Amino acid sequence: MDFYQHTQNWYNGELFEGKIILFSGIIITVVSLVIWKYGTTPNAKTLFIPLLSVGLLFAIGISSMMISYPKRMTESELDFKQDSTEFLLSEKKRVEDFQVLYKYSVGFAAVSFVLTIIAFGFMENRIFQSICIALMLISVSLIIIDHFSKERAKMYYIEIQKQLEI
Repeated sequence: MDFYQHTQNWYNGELFEGKIILFSGIIITVVSLVIWKYGTTPNAKTLFIPLLSVGLLFAIGISSMMISYPKRMTESELDFKQDSTEFLLSEKKRVEDFQVLYKYSVGFAAVSFVLTIIAFGFMENRIFQSICIALMLISVSLIIIDHFSKERAKMYYIEIQKQLEI
């Protein structure tokens, strides 16, 4: 397999994850609108804005990525054809720099889990509980996406190292 095929697999995996997050964002947005329209309890009323915020964050944030990625794919193919060694070195650095983000997302998830436990175990503040539910949705999404992204990054990094040794 040509090395650039591994790069395309990386981008395709990122786009697939983006589609999952976009779909989740749309669903969360629709759920928040249904809660707004039909929710009658105080908890439902306080959950509307946090859920809407998460849904829109997912949908809008990922939409911009989905628009920019095809351009990045084209540019990276040109860069690879112009100077494959320089491309490999830049991809190696990019993957190495990206690895730090996995630790931050796990830390964010841990803080969100603790806050949620505190919110539901020791407090009766509906707004704080609703915000924690929204944070939990973000955290769970990060953990799931990072689980697959980290695996793909490891495989891609191995292929980069193989190519640099040749």
